[in-house]
Amino acid sequence: MARSTEGITRVRVRPLALDVSGAGAVALPGALEVTWDSTQAGCWHQVYAGGRLAGATARPEDRRLAIAAPAGREGPTGPVLIEVIAVDAADRATDFGEELGGFGEGDGSRVRLMWQAGPYLDPNLDSFNVYADGGSGTVDYETPLNEAPIPARPEGAAPWGYGAGGFGVGSYGACAARYEWTADPLAPGSLRMAVVAVDASGNRLATAAEIGVEVRPLPRPPERFRVLGYDSENRKATLAWDASLDV
Repeated sequence: MARSTEGITRVRVRPLALDVSGAGAVALPGALEVTWDSTQAGCWHQVYAGGRLAGATARPEDRRLAIAAPAGREGPTGPVLIEVIAVDAADRATDFGEELGGFGEGDGSRVRLMWQAGPYLDPNLDSFNVYADGGSGTVDYETPLNEAPIPARPEGAAPWGYGAGGFGVGSYGACAARYEWTADPLAPGSLRMAVVAVDASGNRLATAAEIGVEVRPLPRPPERFRVLGYDSENRKATLAWDASLDV
């Protein structure tokens, strides 16, 4: 894949400088420092600001980039969406801005599913698949949401549990193995999702476990970021912003 956001977390943005005079006049920063964590080894990272390519890292191990401070849709003090993606070496200079979803009212959240292997654990169990109904009310068991099967025995061993059902209740050993999987962002709305246990040939080993899920839209970002004043003696700025209407 030419680009990916998998394993990229804790994206943080701060101004490299915030210049204010003793009278409180504000000179907006000319640059921003973007930092992030990433498990993408051997890939370069690109930073997008407001949907536009702002820069790319010089080395695969870099997790920091300084970019020019862009203006938001509401002007210099408006919110700006910062996105970080991992790319292959050949695509380090490729602009994926038109392909990125960015922020929108129709953007949904990620869903994390957790389940226990249960007493149906079969010696032939190889992996799990996750399915959803796409909002139709009927789960589509033809197209799994996971790109690759979710292994039942990572590194050759089941993640054993012990008494997962509470004191004196529940399964033990391999039957109590607990799994989890996180979906890519899904469209907001009510969904039915299902987890299916399969063998190495793709045969279903048990009745699918279905569950209803409510996917919430992403909250809107805060607005009207501004500097209220500056204490030149203590070198402290007083900042303010309007909170997101969804938080």
